[in-house]
Amino acid sequence: MGGTDSGGHTTLTRRNFAGFASMMLLLEFIIVGMGAVDLLMIAPLGVDHIAALGLGDLIAIAVFAFFTGLVHAYAGRVAIAEGGGELSRRLPVLVAASLVVLLGFQALGVLLAAVMGPALSAIGQAPEIIPAVDAYLDIRLSGIVPALVASVLGVTLRVCGARNRATVVLALGFTANLVLDYLFLYTGLSGLFATPESGVAFATVLAQTLMVPVGAWFLFRVLRDRGDRLPRPGAAAVGAELRSLAPTACGIGGRHVNDYMSATVPILFIGTLGAGAVAATAVSGKLYTLYCRLPQSCFEAAFVFYGYVGESSREVLVRTFRTVTGYSGVVTAASAMIALAATPWLVAAFSGEGVDRALAQSMFLAYMVSMPVYFFDQILARFLAVHQRGNVLFGASTLTYAVALPLAWWSVFVLDSAFWAIASRGVVFALSALAFWWVLRRIWAAGRTPAEEAGADRPPAT
Repeated sequence: MGGTDSGGHTTLTRRNFAGFASMMLLLEFIIVGMGAVDLLMIAPLGVDHIAALGLGDLIAIAVFAFFTGLVHAYAGRVAIAEGGGELSRRLPVLVAASLVVLLGFQALGVLLAAVMGPALSAIGQAPEIIPAVDAYLDIRLSGIVPALVASVLGVTLRVCGARNRATVVLALGFTANLVLDYLFLYTGLSGLFATPESGVAFATVLAQTLMVPVGAWFLFRVLRDRGDRLPRPGAAAVGAELRSLAPTACGIGGRHVNDYMSATVPILFIGTLGAGAVAATAVSGKLYTLYCRLPQSCFEAAFVFYGYVGESSREVLVRTFRTVTGYSGVVTAASAMIALAATPWLVAAFSGEGVDRALAQSMFLAYMVSMPVYFFDQILARFLAVHQRGNVLFGASTLTYAVALPLAWWSVFVLDSAFWAIASRGVVFALSALAFWWVLRRIWAAGRTPAEEAGADRPPAT
């Protein structure tokens, strides 16, 4: 099993960047695969169970989008500490502060689970599936702690250079989820659960729980092999970290929710145009989601390598920004051209009987036409996350979300066009990218390094 990289995993080279991005691409597909396995396993039980699981998972994704703001805020700080050679000193404080935020998130998750059933009834969801959806969410939202702890451990392993071990942990979770789905749906163990959806939810939470001790053991081995000694965190340092980390996590999480909603609401509007438009949008949306794993893996690599130089001068930050943006841009542009050229074959592979393939191809183009501005929106957001600017990320995404809704509504209900409902997202990406670029340039001009903004328990770097 691979440990840490030999020869400086924090050094920005094409090989290191490509290695990190490739590993993230694999992890992205594993994560997407876990959700797909749940749906495939429950599908033989009938359409009502497919609908209940689909709706429950849709809601869970939105809720967890907010909570994973903690993972991104934590990841930026860990990358800065690793790049500055201070991980052993900073990690205990970061972990302690993160646990406090995590407990608050778990309490919020329990509260959301309690009101979910009445909320679904109030907005007119099909009454026959509400009990199953409610049962699914009760279990999923009770498992916020193991889900985020597993994610945090994976992030720490990746940032420390133990990429193979991080991949092993996630692969273990995928395998465990698959096996547990089968046991809880199709064996005598299914009798333990009130609904099949409860069994699927428990399988997910249990798989994530199993990932925690394995990830913790791997991390312990990595830190021991490096000779890192972890001091006991002081209460004052943890308090300072918490006051900085919590609002950043909530800001980044709020941006995630806004992004998710700005992608989902136009599809709900498109639903008024008929089943054909919905089916074509679903096919093109799935293809777009799969394609985006490529640029997203590069964005995550850019995020980490920019974090590694978080204690450096403005000149080093700008140089790193240009390099990782260039690397990511080449991959995004090349893969976009390949995806567009292969659109007819991709649509044919993912389309079932009755799907208007010409419309699906047009809708995929609608997604891809905004790729240039999507690229800058996403990668600039990663750099601001390293700078711990959760307030900027949330504020800009909220304003652009307010723009996205009228544009989608106008496209569907005035222009009668599903194409423009999706393509108009480019306006939103352009607005937020401009805002992010303006803020990032001001940060550089002020000479504030990410280490100074994230280092709640230490004096500013000199």
